[in-house]
Amino acid sequence: MLTLLLPVIRPWTRTAVCDAIAASDIPREKCIVILDAPDCESWLLTLWSLGFDVQSYVRHNPYPSEGRVERRPRHRDMVKYSQMLVPDGPLLCLEDDVLVPPDIYTRLRTLWPTNMTGVQVARHENRNPVVYPLRHAYSTGLEAVDGCGLGCLLTTGEKYRHALLGDGPGPVDYELTSQLHPLVIDWDCICGHLTHDGVLRP
Repeated sequence: MLTLLLPVIRPWTRTAVCDAIAASDIPREKCIVILDAPDCESWLLTLWSLGFDVQSYVRHNPYPSEGRVERRPRHRDMVKYSQMLVPDGPLLCLEDDVLVPPDIYTRLRTLWPTNMTGVQVARHENRNPVVYPLRHAYSTGLEAVDGCGLGCLLTTGEKYRHALLGDGPGPVDYELTSQLHPLVIDWDCICGHLTHDGVLRP
């Protein structure tokens, strides 16, 4: 059974993200939702209405800061918390500002049980793909990478739980995903990245 892991800190992205999930081939099975900021409760009803078996966890945290570096300790704490919640088996990690393509699950299952990710671009000034090492050019097809973001990652609960996280100060996503071997990006699995100004796409 697939588990969808979805930490939530943004109320304003719910409609677009859930519409993309609704149009996707993600199996409507278990969904772990972590409400990590105020005013996000409506995510639960929406995901339940899509047919997911929703398990919710509420953390009474304030809204996070806007700066990505300032937000890292909060992100690290949330990932460590989520590692205690995920069961064994296939695990699809999404973020609450990523718009998945309709065939996201089919694409990421291509090399199962290899860990796979799609393409999302950074929300910040560089607009590079969220893969490590940083790439300044896009490609096509499948390619092994050292690490990636957590915006659209298919792995297993076992691997996610056993990735050791320290106390920083570097990027949390790279620290976790660099421990997933092998890790492959599908350059043709294109995700959108929501911002207040619109949608970033590769």
